Amino acid sequence: MQSSLTPGKPMLTLQPTALLLGLGMAALYFTTYLGSMAALMFLVACGALVIWRPQLILIETRNAWLLWAVAGWCALSVFWSNAPGLTLRYAIQLGLTFAIAIAAASRLSVTATLRVVLVVTLIVGLASIGLGRVNGNGLWTGIFGSKNALSQSATVMVIAAAAVLIDRRGRGGWVWLAALNLTIGMILLNKAGSAGGTIATMLAVLGMLSLWTMRRLTSWQRIFLGFLMVLGTIFVIMLVIGYFDAFAQVFLAATGKEITLTGRTDLWRIAFSEIARHPFLGQGFQAFWVPGNALAESLWAEFGITTKTGFHFHHTLISNAVEIGLIGVMLQIVVFFSTLVIILRWALAAPCAESIFLAGFMMRQFILMNSEVVFFTQFDTVSMLMAMTAVFAIRARREALVPAKRRAMTRAPVPGNRPAWQTSNQRVH
Repeated sequence: MQSSLTPGKPMLTLQPTALLLGLGMAALYFTTYLGSMAALMFLVACGALVIWRPQLILIETRNAWLLWAVAGWCALSVFWSNAPGLTLRYAIQLGLTFAIAIAAASRLSVTATLRVVLVVTLIVGLASIGLGRVNGNGLWTGIFGSKNALSQSATVMVIAAAAVLIDRRGRGGWVWLAALNLTIGMILLNKAGSAGGTIATMLAVLGMLSLWTMRRLTSWQRIFLGFLMVLGTIFVIMLVIGYFDAFAQVFLAATGKEITLTGRTDLWRIAFSEIARHPFLGQGFQAFWVPGNALAESLWAEFGITTKTGFHFHHTLISNAVEIGLIGVMLQIVVFFSTLVIILRWALAAPCAESIFLAGFMMRQFILMNSEVVFFTQFDTVSMLMAMTAVFAIRARREALVPAKRRAMTRAPVPGNRPAWQTSNQRVH
């Protein structure tokens, strides 16, 4: 899904990798609505993506070894899991998710990925509006099973659209598509009624705008303002998590929702107790929230979760530590924060739609990880994008270490295998 960025060349050319990624992502989004048919479509499309150029698989696996370490640890937890059969099944699915994400991000440019996200989320957004499904509280769920899932999709939709609208240089018709995405995404965020998703999206877009305004500053000015932005983000997150009384009153007046941390802190207390029982290894990947687990059953009953699905401890690292222990979480922390630092450095050095899209996505992840589980889950679009962003960071880091002349001489002429890192006057195609 890659068109020329040169004005006056409206022709659209389809890359097989981009097309297969788009089909796979769309299938993942429609899994709740279409069931096993969507899952099969995802596996077929993305399986074809991986084996499209099999000679690259070993190289891509070696370059993304840290992601495979995460998947390997999840698979290894089958030996001490409370539900070994489920752990093995979900670990294999996580491995497939990583394989697809690694192959796509290794072979596609960020530009092509951004365009795939724009097209796929637009289709998902239009389908959600067309169906207009609501839950018992009158909030939209669209093609998803919950309002939070709809909100998760809408946040990505808005961030991708904002990136293109912020940097419109040479974007052609993609600007109009981004404007449509932004409008629909904001409507869906409002209809889903997810306060966390709305706050995360607003802060991420503000961060993206801040990065864009830094493009004319000197390196030291960018570093200083970036430091201030990080401090400001941390302060806002602490403010939201703390739910100070004044903030709670303002939020109640604005949204009609009363926000407290009572239920969440109770969940965290229980989670810490479970972590203390199995601190290093955990209870097995995806092996806590399973039918038959007495504690999980009691929590489902207490919080009225009749479906016994989609519930967690409302914090990515805490939830994951219960399942894969501190060792597994440390691996995830290294993946996440190394990716965050590299992507923010890229966006500070060369602000453009591609870099600020990834930066906005990582800021979204950083904010929402304090209230949701945003990585790593099998057959999940956000987890897939997170893994792809980690691979883009690996590519960016590697290319930044290679002198420009040598990079130009040694880069393989592979369609779509364009550099992930660029100078301030270049864009990732």
